[in-house]
Amino acid sequence: MAIKTEKQVDKRHVSITPVDLEGMAIRGQSIYQAIAITARRARQINDEIKTEYQARISTLVPVELDEDEEFEAPNFDQLKISLEIDKLGKPTLEALEEFTADKLEFRFRDRD
Repeated sequence: MAIKTEKQVDKRHVSITPVDLEGMAIRGQSIYQAIAITARRARQINDEIKTEYQARISTLVPVELDEDEEFEAPNFDQLKISLEIDKLGKPTLEALEEFTADKLEFRFRDRD
């Protein structure tokens, strides 16, 4: 009877994509710096998405409420925009892809 040492993983059902940490450490000066670089880029991407969302929402006409309505009526245009924004890639994954594909330009501060 043969013993299997490695499991075959069906990548379609795995929600976590492994990251080559050694490769990241080589591109940055250390793993810490590589993570700091990708985290900063992820925050930039998130801010860009938030700015785009706010700009698109600001153009919508607010839904008029009747006095007898207890709850706010849903704004379907706002829901549609929110769903479109949700379909965009996650900022962290996008930053990791940019970093591993050498698409990020970064520099380290000189310490005196």
